[in-house]
Amino acid sequence: MQLHFRKDEQHVRWVYTDGLRMLGQRELATQISWPEHDPREKLLIDLLRFLEDYLRSQPRRILPGQTLRYGWTMLRFVNDEYQLSGAGADTLLIEEEKHAFTHDDPSYGMGVAHTLTLLQLQHEVMRRNHITGLGDHPSPAHIALTCARVNPETIAHLRPIMAHRAWEPTARESGWFIGCCDHDHNHDDPAELATIHLRHLVESFPGLFPYITMPVGYQIFFEEHQAVIFHPGEQYGQVDPEGLLTSLSFS
Repeated sequence: MQLHFRKDEQHVRWVYTDGLRMLGQRELATQISWPEHDPREKLLIDLLRFLEDYLRSQPRRILPGQTLRYGWTMLRFVNDEYQLSGAGADTLLIEEEKHAFTHDDPSYGMGVAHTLTLLQLQHEVMRRNHITGLGDHPSPAHIALTCARVNPETIAHLRPIMAHRAWEPTARESGWFIGCCDHDHNHDDPAELATIHLRHLVESFPGLFPYITMPVGYQIFFEEHQAVIFHPGEQYGQVDPEGLLTSLSFS
């Protein structure tokens, strides 16, 4: 599969695939809302390569109106009815969720800028803190195990709290345990534990979001204005040089 970049008459940038027809798949295209050489360009290429690998891995093909989870957000594929991409009338356009942190029925908009901005936040946390291994991207519906003192009402102000990716993720569970740091609170007692969707925790505490792709074994201690990261097997942590994320609104 090859990728082609173009600008339309309004100088809007587009990217479209060439070669998916050999797999029995309609070509894909999406609008690019950032200038050339933006770091999201590589993430965009990774996304399109992911879709190619997805199509090669199984016999089903992407059809108009279908959706696919990618990272935290959902993508939707629609007909290029007005041939906006310049890649032909048979092309499918890729859209993304407009509001990835709400509980409303999803609405979609052109392009994948928001999706890639969220991925960029998570990749940057791993890069600047020298996180090794492959990250795993949970979805809003994934469940975290929490201690009874950590919930959507308390997580915004309860400090310190700890987050430990203690288990391999599954289709339903994120692998995260999030709890208080009170040594007198028994986290081995099932009566003192709960399960909560990541969506609710992130909505109340945006600072959690950039860290949730970290591999199994990593721990984060969230203090008032900073996160301290513990690599697997290490006794001493390192302070993330960036402060905690305070908002889920991104341009």
